[in-house]
Amino acid sequence: MLKKNVMQCALGVALAATFAMPASSYAQNAKATMDTPAASALNKADQTIVADMARANMAEIEAGKLALTNSQNAQVKAFAQQMIDDHTKALGDVTQLAQSKGVTLPTELDSKHKAMAAKLGKLNGDAFDKAYMAQAGVGDHKAVHAALKKFEAKAKDPDVKALAAKMLPTVEQHLHAATDLAGTRGGAKGGKAPVTGEANDHTSPAGAAHGAGHGAAKVGAKTPAPAAGVKPPVVGEANEQNAGKR
Repeated sequence: MLKKNVMQCALGVALAATFAMPASSYAQNAKATMDTPAASALNKADQTIVADMARANMAEIEAGKLALTNSQNAQVKAFAQQMIDDHTKALGDVTQLAQSKGVTLPTELDSKHKAMAAKLGKLNGDAFDKAYMAQAGVGDHKAVHAALKKFEAKAKDPDVKALAAKMLPTVEQHLHAATDLAGTRGGAKGGKAPVTGEANDHTSPAGAAHGAGHGAAKVGAKTPAPAAGVKPPVVGEANEQNAGKR
C-alpha cells in the first residue's frame, strides 16, 4: 500500500512538471516577443523616408560641430549652434518614430556628406565660413526642404507624413537664415556677383522697390532735365527704357 502511494505521488509530480514546463516556456516566449522589435510596420518606401530624414539631421549636426571649431565668425557660430540644437531635437523625433515602427536607422553619414565633412575639416576662417554656409547652410537645406515636401506627399504611413510636415517649417526657417547670412558673408568683399540671398532680395517686392529707387537715382544723375512742357518719364518707364537699351 505504501509502495502504491509513493508511485502515485511520483506520477503526480511528473505530470505537474510536464504541464508546468509549457507554461514557463510560454511566459519566456511572451517576454522575448515583448523585448524583440517586431518586423517593421512600414513599407519599404516609408522605411527609406525615415532613414533619409535621420541622415539629413545627422549631417546638419556634424557640420554644425565643425563650424563651432573651424569658424571665427560669431554669426556663423550662432547659426551652427542653432543647427545642432534644432536638428538634434528633430533626430530625436525620427528616432522615436523609428523605434515605434521597427525601423533600423543608419549610424553614420552617407558618402556625400562624409566627403563634405572631410573638405570642411581642412578649412578655417573665412574660407570655411563661405563653404559651410554655401553647402551645409543653403545647399543642404534647399535639398532637404524639397525632399520633405515629397516625403509628406508620398508617405503612406500617417505618422511618417506628420513628421515630415512637422520638420518642414524649421528647415524653411533655416534656409532663410542661411540665405541671408550667406548673402552677408559674400557681400563683404566687393567686385563679386551677388550670392543667392542678395538675388532673392532684389526679386522680392521690397527688394524690387529698393532696386528701382537706386535705378532712378542713377538715371536722374545722367539724364538732362526735360524741356518745358514735356512730361518727365516715371521711374518705371525709365527703368524699362534702360532695360531695353541693355
